[in-house]
Amino acid sequence: MFETASLNSVEVRAYRSLVRVPEATPSQLARRLGLSGREAARLLDTLEAKGLVSRAEGSAHRFRASPPDLALGPLLLSRQQELQAAQSVMAELTEEYHSEARRRGSGEAVETVTGAQAMARTFDQLQRGARDEILALCKPPNMAVPSRGNDTQLEVLASGVTYRAVYEPSALEVPPEVYRIREFVESGEQARVAAEVPVKMVVADRQLAMLVSPFARAVDAGGPTGDPTGGPTDAPTGDATGGPTDAPTGGPTRDPGDPPAQPPPAPAARPFAAPCAEPTPEPSAVLVRPGALLDALIAFFESLWAGASPLVLTEDGLDGAAVSDRTPPSEDLLLLSLLLTGLTDTAIAGQLGTSLRTVQRRIRDLIAFAGVRTRMQLAWEASRRGWL
Repeated sequence: MFETASLNSVEVRAYRSLVRVPEATPSQLARRLGLSGREAARLLDTLEAKGLVSRAEGSAHRFRASPPDLALGPLLLSRQQELQAAQSVMAELTEEYHSEARRRGSGEAVETVTGAQAMARTFDQLQRGARDEILALCKPPNMAVPSRGNDTQLEVLASGVTYRAVYEPSALEVPPEVYRIREFVESGEQARVAAEVPVKMVVADRQLAMLVSPFARAVDAGGPTGDPTGGPTDAPTGDATGGPTDAPTGGPTRDPGDPPAQPPPAPAARPFAAPCAEPTPEPSAVLVRPGALLDALIAFFESLWAGASPLVLTEDGLDGAAVSDRTPPSEDLLLLSLLLTGLTDTAIAGQLGTSLRTVQRRIRDLIAFAGVRTRMQLAWEASRRGWL
C-alpha cells in the first residue's frame, strides 16, 4: 500500500511513529528514528507536502499524523481507478485479438510456444492467471518444469483455485515426483490415475489450453563428423601440376640401366566424413484458445477423468491402490453384485434379509475399502480389480 503512495521506508517509519502518538516535534521524531534534528525536520516537511502530517494547532513545531483514510484513501482510489482503466483496455484488446483470430479462421486460435524456458514461463502465467479451475493431464517426461519444481501450483491452490489432475501410472514410479504429487494432493489437488494418458495438457478456466508436444530426438548420423564437403581435412596439398609440394626438386639422376623406380606408397585410405548431425529439436507446446478445438479438449479431459481411479497415496508416498488391492469378504461381494445390477438400496435389503440402514452402512464401508468417494467410482474399482 505504501509503495502505491510513493513512500520510501524512512517515510513509512515516520508516519507509523506519528500515528502512535498525539503529536511530536522534529527532535522527538529524530530520537525515535535515530536521525539528526535537521533530517527529521526535512522528513516532516516532505510528509506535510504529501498530506500525511499537519502542524498542531497553535504550534509551528509540533506535528500530528493525518487520518490514514483521509491521507491515503484518495491516493489509493486514484490508483484503483487507473487499474480499472488498464483492465478495461486489456479486455478491449483481448476481445479485439480474439475477434480478429476468429475472422481469419480457426487456425489463428492456435499458437506455438517453442523452447523449455518459454514453455516454463507460459505454464507459470497460465496457472497464475486462473481464477476458478485448472485441469491437467500429466505424464512423463516433464519437458519444462518438473513436478517437484512447480511451486506456483501450491500458491495458486492456496488462493482457492481448484486443481483436477489425471496422472499416468508411470508418473508415480519415481519417488521424488510421488512425494511432490502427494504434497499437491494434501494442499487440495483432486488427483486420479488413468491406465494411459495420451497427451500432456493444462487448461485454465476452460478458456486456454496448453498442449505439450512430444520431445523429438536427433537421429544419429552413424559416422564421424568432419569437413562439410566430406573430404579429409588433413590430406596433403599439391601444386598446380597435381604433385605433392614436398617432393624433392633436386637429386641424383637415374641411370638408364637401373631398375624402374617403385611408385611411392599410396596414402592410407580414409573414410569420408559424414555430415554433422542436426541439432536436437527444442520441446514445444501449442496454446489453444476458445473454439471447437478447445471444447473438444475439455470434453476429452472430462471423459478421461470420469473413467480414472482416485489417487490414494500412503504415508510413504506410494500409490495406495498398488499396495491395498485386497478383495472384500464374500458377503460384501454379493451386496456389490446386487448393487451393480441397478437394484435400489431397499430392494437389496429385501434380497439380503437385512435393514436398509445396514445396506447403506455396508456400501459406505465398501467405498472406503476401495479408497473412492462415489458409488460410480466403486463400480469402476470393482471392475478394475477383478472383484466380480
